[in-house]
Amino acid sequence: MPISDADVHAYVDGQLAPERAATLEAAQASDPVLAARVAELRALNTALRDALDPVLAEPIPEQLLAAATFANARAPGFRRWLGPAFAVAATLVVGIGIGWFGRDALIERAGTPTTFARQAAFAHALYAADANRPVEVWANEEKRLVTWLTKRLGFQVHAPDLNGVGYALVGGRLVAGNENPTALFMYENADKQRLSLQVRRQVAGGGETAFRYAIENGVGVFYWIDDACGYAISGSVDRAQLLKIAHVVYGQLAAAEAAAPN
Repeated sequence: MPISDADVHAYVDGQLAPERAATLEAAQASDPVLAARVAELRALNTALRDALDPVLAEPIPEQLLAAATFANARAPGFRRWLGPAFAVAATLVVGIGIGWFGRDALIERAGTPTTFARQAAFAHALYAADANRPVEVWANEEKRLVTWLTKRLGFQVHAPDLNGVGYALVGGRLVAGNENPTALFMYENADKQRLSLQVRRQVAGGGETAFRYAIENGVGVFYWIDDACGYAISGSVDRAQLLKIAHVVYGQLAAAEAAAPN
């Protein structure tokens, strides 16, 4: 079947079936127009993410969060028979209005991060600030650390070498996440600034690899999905520098994956 525009859009969005995606990838090698179209759509997606992700990262308005508990707050003032019915109706309306975003915000108020970026920033801030015990296993036992985390996560993990960008491995630990356990590798530069790389199994894995950026309580996070794994590099450093380091990490992980025996 000829490749349609819908196929191209689905491919760029990571929604195309694997067999069809392989056909499209092969076609790009001999069709520069198709390759240019794919590159154009990917650039557009990146521009949209850069423009709109900050909006998605904004906190839920207080009025909507307050509405989530409106029924419970007002029910005692209503007639006894009307209170339960109003509570159900209000819950349905609020649920439609704020959905899972409101749920996430309410859970987060209780101190529980609800997205990978938030979890990564939270874990980084917690452990990077610990001068004495930021990790469970130190860098002098790197091989044991990698083996241990690989076993706990159920897939091969790697500790990238960031000495080329001025950061040495401090060590690592296992972090409990909202969905899956997470491996955390801590790095430090000569000025005692710390970065953390966090890796976990991604439930909704697959799709296009794309770097996304978020700021959570002053901690910058670049995160991406590659195959069935999610990665996040976090630190209180300049966005451009963090992106450069994220590219180094991605390149080393890709090379390690390519060198791994099948």
